[in-house]
Amino acid sequence: MKRDVFYIAGYDPKGYRYYYLLFKRNLEEYKKRFELKVELSKSDASKDFPFWRVNANDVECQYTFLAWNDIVKKNWSQNYKDALYDCYSFFRIYTITGLFIKFGKESIYQLITGYYPFFYVLFSLLFSLGFGFLALYFLSFYIPLFFAVLAGILLTYYSNKFLYDYGKKLAVFWIARICSFCANWQERRVGDLEERMELFAQKIYHTLKENQKENYELILLTHSVGCVLCIEILARVLSLCKENEVDFSRLKILTLGECIPLVSYQKKALDFRKKLEFVAGFDLKWYDYTSVIDGACFPQVDFIRTSGVYAKEHFGPKLLNPRFHTLYKPQNYKKIKRDKNKAHFLYLMSVENDGAYDFFNFIVLDKFLEEKIKD
Repeated sequence: MKRDVFYIAGYDPKGYRYYYLLFKRNLEEYKKRFELKVELSKSDASKDFPFWRVNANDVECQYTFLAWNDIVKKNWSQNYKDALYDCYSFFRIYTITGLFIKFGKESIYQLITGYYPFFYVLFSLLFSLGFGFLALYFLSFYIPLFFAVLAGILLTYYSNKFLYDYGKKLAVFWIARICSFCANWQERRVGDLEERMELFAQKIYHTLKENQKENYELILLTHSVGCVLCIEILARVLSLCKENEVDFSRLKILTLGECIPLVSYQKKALDFRKKLEFVAGFDLKWYDYTSVIDGACFPQVDFIRTSGVYAKEHFGPKLLNPRFHTLYKPQNYKKIKRDKNKAHFLYLMSVENDGAYDFFNFIVLDKFLEEKIKD
């Protein structure tokens, strides 16, 4: 059996080396835990996109990393000023417009998570200013006014810096970056990203066209904000297949931890919804996994229906829960729940128990993807 996997990461400046090491480390754990014989090649960046090969039980799999992290780096927030802008974008797009009401209706957990960075930054700013003014007021009774003002400014600066650094450890600004990028999707997709998505679509389409075999499947695997890109790319791939009468039955889609409503719910996202409507008209083998412990996704939300998209023949992904609490030992699961960043990347990691979700079973082992999906 031959399988091609095309992976699109989320809004992350880390490149293919990071994801290769993540894949390798977790595959080693998976092999030991389930006593499997699997061979993993080194990563190869000599062609248009980096890739690595995995062989197991008569299955040949090529895992291609569709890189766009260089574009992410151009927009990546790195300091407090950027964090303020991200929170402003969130407030402008999701609060003033009233979209937060719709988010709350569809997923209260994600509404809370979305506002977490906004209120953290606001609290940090107000606390630092208040702390500085209080210091100025009390010190002015004991030392010259000039030194009291200087002390107030320094205390404001360092208390704010401490809270900012602490916020980074809590992954506060990672959530804010995702929300801000999606809030500005219509502007951010133009230019380099638009060209890159076209390259991704062409690569997937031509690979699919060249492999019209019975014992073959192509999995489009996307994670987080990569799922937003997935809709754009999928619309292009399906359009090419329709125009050139290429069979797309061997195309399978896995969307993990999607945050599509951050874009599709926006009133101005007309073009994106048109593509979503086009994609919804195809009967695809599409599986969407989301979890409540993942604060950056919309768990089991039908993003096609709730985006107001309608088609004559309405299809969409099968909405599934990975039930992470059943896949790990209780003591390990407690630690995972506390680490929001790890919870968001759990979809790409090795499981400890058999259950409803098994990333390496989907990607590495035999049988077609649809045969391995458990409700």
